[in-house]
Amino acid sequence: MDTYSYFTDGAATMINVNGKYIRKAGGWAFIQFKNGERQTQQKGGCKQTTNNEMELYAIYASIKHFQDNSTQTDKMEIYTDSGYCIGIYTQWVKNWEKNGWKKSNNKPIENRRLIKKTWKLINNIEENHPKITFIKVKGHSNNQLNNEVDKLAVEAKKTAEKTGETIGYNQQPDSILEN
Repeated sequence: MDTYSYFTDGAATMINVNGKYIRKAGGWAFIQFKNGERQTQQKGGCKQTTNNEMELYAIYASIKHFQDNSTQTDKMEIYTDSGYCIGIYTQWVKNWEKNGWKKSNNKPIENRRLIKKTWKLINNIEENHPKITFIKVKGHSNNQLNNEVDKLAVEAKKTAEKTGETIGYNQQPDSILEN
């Protein structure tokens, strides 16, 4: 049994124009370890997004990577500085699914398409693997790996700003990133 650990992060720029937020470019990244040994990293982005979407996509991409590279007995750990993402997959998503993907106040879930795709991957993995563990790390602090993955996400954001390209998992375009 191997343990796959993923440090994930997202970055995006939004500007306030007359009280309305306008989406700009964003980037996502993960750094992957197997049994404590660094294996690989990935990053990408898109020209119009939010920070939450990029945080969510980094988790989505890391789960896809785990699914593509692990065996049935392997464990997965996801390290993120996003309390929002951890809350989604450890507290809220089951109720949202039961409520037709709506919040308790009957309002639609933001980022629903990405959350649903990620939730489906999580369920598929957990049918055959031990449970995925989410671990909260403090962002922009002395956590070296969180700082490094943040830097990768910011680099990816800058690339998306310059090129206008959408880069998803395995450096491929991904329609889930297009609005």
